[in-house]
Amino acid sequence: MRLASAIVVVVACAAPAPSTQPTGDGPIQTGGDGPMMSTIDAADVGSACLALATARCTQLMTCSPSDLQRQFGTVPVCLTRETLACTDALGAADTGATAGGMIACGSAVAAEACGDFLAGSALAACVALGSNNGTCSFSSQCETGFCGVGAYALCGTCQAEPVVGTSCATDGCGQTLVCDNSNHLCEAPAAQGKTCNNATPCQHGLICVGATSGTCQPQVTTLNGACDPTHKTKANCNADDGLTCDEGNDKCVAQPLVAVGSACGIVNNVDNACTGGATCLIPNGQTKGTCQAPAADGSACNINTGPDCFTPARCVPNPPTGSAGTCQLPGTTSC
Repeated sequence: MRLASAIVVVVACAAPAPSTQPTGDGPIQTGGDGPMMSTIDAADVGSACLALATARCTQLMTCSPSDLQRQFGTVPVCLTRETLACTDALGAADTGATAGGMIACGSAVAAEACGDFLAGSALAACVALGSNNGTCSFSSQCETGFCGVGAYALCGTCQAEPVVGTSCATDGCGQTLVCDNSNHLCEAPAAQGKTCNNATPCQHGLICVGATSGTCQPQVTTLNGACDPTHKTKANCNADDGLTCDEGNDKCVAQPLVAVGSACGIVNNVDNACTGGATCLIPNGQTKGTCQAPAADGSACNINTGPDCFTPARCVPNPPTGSAGTCQLPGTTSC
């Protein structure tokens, strides 16, 4: 699932082509070293971000209860983390995001079809253009509408929106394109029936069927449907629908969702997934491991061995070339 994790609106992530920015209550006043919100401003931000978070968490619970369980565990936790992501984006210097814009974005999110929502589609109503052309944490700070930030960094640079052929070696491809792992260039995900391989992924809801390369085919969405967990001969099961392939009989079954400390990975021929943002830590050479809780904000993390961070926090290594670091929230570091 490409949705991801943190708030998937462009005020906090990569943006599509610029469009008319929704009118709102006016930008948060900034000055000195960071945002300075009045009591009224803070109330507006809180209600706007709760509205957006409610729209996102409601959609996630409606479209894929299993995805919500895996990412957040419960709806209240989803609301807390999504509200935090929104608040951080609204508090950024030079941001074009407004409380009114967040509310408009939430309305657009609530109206999305499930397939588009789960795929993390770009919404024009969620575009916010800032006044910055330098360093950034959020795309809403940039005049271009795109902030190129590495996977394990808090700061990036305002850049032109990626197009097919743009390098994705360090900054990613935004919301509508994917990174080709073979040449590190942005490309469009392959549509149903099109050629694909490990470097060229398929559109959301499709899987590349073939031993080394093949064609994009729909993932299986029916219980007891025939499947291939390796997707060499046929499609695997759609996790958005809470399904996984039983390796004992190649049939789709309900995926077990297990808590922190429980066995995960392949257990009795079935893939067990962790809940509440936990990571399945599997030893090298093994197929089964243990669910590891995400580290708290500000706590130690490791991009190789875990623990991972709880979205919207990111594991930021120190030094940047290392693997050990701390879980930090975007916007908490001056870029």
